Formats: sequence, structure tokens, C-alpha cells
Amino acid sequence: MNLALPKGWVCVGQAMNDYLRSNPPRFLGADEGLSLLVRGGGGLAGAGVCSAWWQGAELGARSWAKRWGLVGDAAQARRLAGMGHGRMAGFVAPAGSSAELEVLACWGAFITLVDDGFDQGGEHASVSEVRAVLDPLVEVLKGTTGARAGCDAPAVAALEDLWRRTVVGTAPGWCARFAASYASFAKATCEEARWRQESYTPSVAEYIAVRRRTITVAPLLLVSERLLDAWPQAEVLHDVCSDAVAWTNDVFDAGTEHAGEIGLVGVLARERGVGRGEAAAMARAMIEERLDDFESAAERLAVLNPHDGGVRSRIERVRTFLYGAVAWQYESRRYRATLPVQHAPRNRAADPIESAAVRLERRLALAVAPGGALPDRCAGRVLETALLLALLRARDTYPKEERELACWLEERRAGADALDGMLIDAVLRPQTLPADAAAAAAPFVGDAVSSAGRRGRLKRSMLHAVLHVLGGLRLNPAEIPPAAGGTVSTFTLANLLAVRVIYAQATDRPHAVSTGERFQLADVLEKGSGRLLWEASAATHLLALNALQSCRPGHPVVAPAVTGLLLARDSDGAMPFLDSQDVWLSAVGGLAFLARRSLRPYTARMGAFVAAWQAPDGGWPFAAGIRQTDVDTAARCMEFLHALDPHRYRTHLARGAAYLAAKAGPDGGFPTWREGDDPDLDMTAGAVLALTPHGRTHAPLVTAATHYILDTQHGDGTWQRSWTLSESSVILRAVDALHAARDTLGVDSVRAAAAITRAVARLTATQQPDGGWGHTPDHDTDPLSTAQAIPVLARYGPPHATAAATACLLSCQDDTGRFPAPPDQTGPRPLAFDYPVVADLHALTALTRPQADVLDRFQGMPARMRR
Repeated sequence: MNLALPKGWVCVGQAMNDYLRSNPPRFLGADEGLSLLVRGGGGLAGAGVCSAWWQGAELGARSWAKRWGLVGDAAQARRLAGMGHGRMAGFVAPAGSSAELEVLACWGAFITLVDDGFDQGGEHASVSEVRAVLDPLVEVLKGTTGARAGCDAPAVAALEDLWRRTVVGTAPGWCARFAASYASFAKATCEEARWRQESYTPSVAEYIAVRRRTITVAPLLLVSERLLDAWPQAEVLHDVCSDAVAWTNDVFDAGTEHAGEIGLVGVLARERGVGRGEAAAMARAMIEERLDDFESAAERLAVLNPHDGGVRSRIERVRTFLYGAVAWQYESRRYRATLPVQHAPRNRAADPIESAAVRLERRLALAVAPGGALPDRCAGRVLETALLLALLRARDTYPKEERELACWLEERRAGADALDGMLIDAVLRPQTLPADAAAAAAPFVGDAVSSAGRRGRLKRSMLHAVLHVLGGLRLNPAEIPPAAGGTVSTFTLANLLAVRVIYAQATDRPHAVSTGERFQLADVLEKGSGRLLWEASAATHLLALNALQSCRPGHPVVAPAVTGLLLARDSDGAMPFLDSQDVWLSAVGGLAFLARRSLRPYTARMGAFVAAWQAPDGGWPFAAGIRQTDVDTAARCMEFLHALDPHRYRTHLARGAAYLAAKAGPDGGFPTWREGDDPDLDMTAGAVLALTPHGRTHAPLVTAATHYILDTQHGDGTWQRSWTLSESSVILRAVDALHAARDTLGVDSVRAAAAITRAVARLTATQQPDGGWGHTPDHDTDPLSTAQAIPVLARYGPPHATAAATACLLSCQDDTGRFPAPPDQTGPRPLAFDYPVVADLHALTALTRPQADVLDRFQGMPARMRR
């Protein structure tokens, strides 16, 4: 079956966000797959699209729940707000009107609050207690006269109101179908309560049958289809949707299922006689199989109705719901996955490397969302948390959240580095900010200028602007950066406008910024794509919002933005740098997965997800739904798609190659964002890796880029670190590029070999006594830096160094299968940000790829040397 997912869905009208309107979809040929999918805010094939109108639905649902007494106190109201049911509605029905989204959000809130009531105080409700709550609700839906007799529960009154709003204009017979579906949910919920009450352990088959009804996907699906006629043939699609969403929820709970609780992972573990880690991996594989079932059923329905466009439309509606619901699960603070312990394989071989790789495989299988996205969560960071606190203080609307943010910052003060310490003190104790704070920040500014080239001068002004917003740093009017000239990236434009506005307001020189620039700042922020954060970046979003708040307090852009920012916080309540880099991670992860047999089945949908997010300019954004493309993500996506299926993705690869070719500079180097920007080693090495497979077509570009890599190597064998903190990271990328280009016409193979020798010598000379590497020789060993060094040594270094490094890496694996490491990526440069899965992906490559490289080296030796 063809699993390729095409690039666009059928256009869905005014409710769709700006991103879709600027990228009109098209119908595709049969060779690109059966399905016609929409792409948007959250992604494709597993990430869904969120309507840009989700904020109205979110606030409407919160207000409705409060009005009908479903939330009794401030704590319950805040818990409801953290769930993001407006986001859920926007994901499952991205084409819905604002009124439609609000109804769906209210249903989501109602179902969740009723369900949560069964587990209050940590005690599970008995069968009789469950029936006492649900029976009156079922009677309301059946239209039974006097359903509220003797029942003053807020849920009954709330449901009566919601039901009146829901049934308007519904298709004939819909009300009866919905009532039957909700009654089935109630019966299944009582069955689950009976299991707990009697300590009964169901079989996997029994659990699946009941769980399909308790997840309440079926009632919500019916709400989204209430204006449509009955379609019995779609039952199989509804069942798959329910199973996939329910099992995904259970996988999230894999590490926290307690005594008395019943979930798919626990049931599988008991029935199959395996540990929870292995059972969780089994559950994830079951989800993938159910997605295949969906496509098979959808294909059969389409074949049986080849000329009925309505069938395709109905299939896409259910598919949208499925992937939208899963996207909400991965985004929502209600669902924060905890990893189960990963025991060694039962048939553990003598090879400890393979044993560690198997445990890591299980962990990584859980990291991939159904449909192909790899939506890991970025950890909270001081800069963004402090900027959010400053914004909330300026608006004075979220006092509880202000206290939480302040506590989080205070808890991190003792262990903070110099820059984070300065930011924390500025926002918590502004009176302590010294008058020469700008001078004190000079070392950090110097790092920024050296790592970001010409953009570093803007970063100097940005840091000073941040210190002003946080602690009132006195700004020098002479340092206001000039207005943008020429074409710049979306991030540079927003940051520049924000800094100019902050400087103008702070120095009492409002004329220094034109009225047009102020309007432009607001306009830039309004061009969202249904994401929680503007262009996925909290740093840029918050700086711009603080600037807008300073010059236009109460601007209508700010309030809904704050709603999204609060939902984007991490599990500790802190603000991360990014809310996603799922396209970049999916490409990096997909390439690593291809080398492992048990992970390879996930790569088809990962490839479809990556391919679907290719932008009109031929590049790729690092996160689904943002507008700005970049060279690094484009190169990573091309590497993955070429390794996965170069024929299927030949059009994507050709467009990507043209995108990269347009970015090349006169010196052979490639920038990060825009042509004409300063070249970057990482970007240039990535471009070589992406373009080399195209053979002679781009050989001159590859040759020039290779010369740039050779020309920019330092005498000690390293290269400039820019978007990374680790020497081994940039060495790995450069050496891989030189290796890939070694046979390209015009490449100086002698110089390339010498450069590789110097790089390998640097790694062997700086290897720590424990066998590993840190970011630099002055830093302690960490598993990510070590994992990035191993492939280079395995291909070119001494075997004993590779063995010692591998042993060091193995010692870093924790009991969940992960390789916890300090962050390596930077942004804004040189500030580090943390996506934990990055270390795991590099560890997987380090535990897999060196074996193939060693074999290649062995086979390339003369016969006498093999003996």
C-alpha cells in the first residue's frame, strides 16, 4: 500500500489559517498516494493542523464551564485552562467556524471534567458512584422527561445547555446515534470501574474492546459530524481513530501506571510476560498497525465509491480528527509522557552494545507521534521565563502564574551561570541591577558577535533591550540599531522591530521609530499559523510582545498571545525557547531509524511528514507551520529523504537542491537563513551532504563548499562552533561532508585527507580519561559530545579510542533507555537550549553506525592485513 502522504489537503475555507491561504493545495496523482491531506499549524500525518481561531474556542469553553459550575474553585479553573480544549477543537476540526470550535471545546471540557471527577482524591469511583453521575447524563441525551428530577449536579444542567446548542441543524437520526454512543461510553466506564473494584485483570482483547468506548473519541467524532448523514461504512474508521487515540494516551501513562489502574501497557506486560518498557514499545507498534488499518479501510471505501467525492471528504474528516487529536495529546500539558524502565532484552546476547541499543530503540519508538512527527519537548529556560514574567507583570492579569514563574527562577539562581544569574536578578531584584550592567554583559555580547557574524551586533542590542524590559537597564539612544535594509529572516525582522521600539520608548525618543514600524510589529505578530508561539520561538515572540506592550498597552494581539504562551510552558511551568522543531527532529531521527530494523517501520510516515512540509521556496522550516526556512533543516530533510526513497521523493529532492544552490555564497559557504548572510560551517557541511548524491549536477557547488570547509579549519583541527556548543558536533558534520565529497570532481582529496587527519588527532588528543568528551576539553564528559565523536573515530581513528569511547557512552544510559546530556544546540546564539531526544538520536547512531564503518574499513584493507 502506498503510504506517501501528499503535500496539501482540499482547501477548507475561511477558517483555515494564513499559512494555508498562502499555500493553496492541489490534487495529486495516484503515485503520490490516495489521501489528500491538509497541512498547517501543527503539521501533517500525525501532527494535525490547528485553526488560528482556537483562542476564541478556548476562552469560550473556560467561561462556559465556570458559568455552569463545572469548575468549583480557582485551582480547578487553572487546571482546565492548562488542558487547552480550544486547541483540541482547533486540531480536530481546523476548517470549523468559531462557533463550531467553541461547541467542540465545550464538549471536550465537559467530558474531561466529568471523567476526572471519578478519580478525585486519588481514589477510584465505585460502579455505583459512576452510575450515579452518568445515568442522569444519558437520560438528558435520550430526552427523558424529568431527567434532572432529584439531581442537582452541575454536570446535568451544563449538559442540558450544551445539548440544546449542539442539536441545532443536526442530520436526521443524529441525536439518537449520539445518545447511543454516549450510553455505550457510560456502560464501558462502569465496566472499567467494576474491573478496578473487583481487582480483575482483563485480557488484551477485553481491554481493547472496552477502552475503545471509554476514550470518548466516538462521541466527539459524532459532534464534529452532526450535520452529516449517517454513514455506517465509516464505523471501521471511527474504531481505528478511537483505538489510536486511546492507545496513545495509554503510552503516555506507561511510566506512571499505579496499583489498581488498568492500561494497555500494563495489560500487555502481564499477558505477554514482559517488562513495562518492552510492553510500551509493543503498544506503540500496535498503534502503527492501526494506522495501517485506517489507510487500508480508507482505500477500500474509496475504491468502492470511485466517483463519490463525498466519500473522500468523509475519510479526510475522520483522518483530520485522528491526527488532530493525537497532536493535541502531544502538545497538551494534560498529557506529559513518563518513560517506563527499560530492562535488558530477555535473549540478551553477549554484546552489551546491542543490548543498550535495543533499550534505546524502545524509548525512541515512543518518541515518534503516530503519523511521523517527532515532537520532543524543549526544556524551560531562564531567558524566556523571565520575559514571560515581565509581560505578565505589565498586564497584571495572571498573579498565580507570576508567582510560579518567580519561584521557578528563584530556585535556579544558586546554580545559574553568569548570564542566567544576571537575568534572574534583573527580573526578581531590579534594584540590584548595576548601572554598568551593559558592561557586565560584554563577555556574553562578545560571544554572540563572534558566533553570529553581522547578526551579533543586533544581539548586543537585544541583550540590552532584554535587561531593560526585565530590570530597567538604562539604554543608550546612540545604540539603537538601524532599520532593516534588504531581505532578512522572519526572526531578524521581528527582533529588530522589537528592539527598535523598546529603545525608542526607553529613551523617550518615540520619533526614532516610525508609526509604520510599530504597525508592522503588530502585523508581524498577527501573522500566526495556529501555533502556540509565533514562528515556534518564545524568545522572539516574548521580546516582540513586551515591545508592543510598551508602546501600545492593551493591543488586541497581546491577550490571545499570552493564552498560547501559558499553554506552551513545560511540565515545571517554565517557558522553553521553542515549542517545536519537529521537522528537523523527524529528519534527523528518521535517518538514524533507518539503520535499525525495529525502528525502520516508522520511517515511511516520518518521510511523508517531512516531505509534506517542504515550503514553496523548496526549503524546509525547522517546525511545521512556520514560514521561515533554513539551510540546516533543508539539508537534513534531503539527507533523510534520499536515504529513505530517492525515487519516491525525487521531486522534493530536486526542489531542495535548487533551494540550496540559490543560497551558496561566492566563497562556497552557505548561510543559515538568507542568501548574502554570513556563511556557517554547519550549514555548508550539511549542503555538501545533501547535494553530493546529485552527482555532476551540483558538483561545482559541492567542490566550492568543500574548499570552504577546508579553508575554515583551525590549526588545532577544529572548526568554528556556531549553532552548537560541542567541538565533536562540528567535527562530525565537517568530516562527514569531506568523506561524502571525496570523489567529487575538483575536490582536493589530499587536502581533505589532511583535514580529516587533523580533526581525528584533535579528538584523540582531547579524549578524557573516562573515554569521553565534553563540549570542549575544559568541560566534563557528556554522552552527546561523546556520541558525536564516536562515528568519526570508528571510521578514521584508532580502535582502542573507539572502544574506550563506546564504553564511556554505555555507562551513561539510564534505566529508561535514555542518554541524559547537557544541551548542545544554541539559539539565539550562543544560548543553549535542550531537546533531550537529540542526545538519544546521536547515541543510537553511535551504537549502530560504527559497526558498519569498521566493516567497511576491514573490507577495504589488503587481504594480508585482514589475517
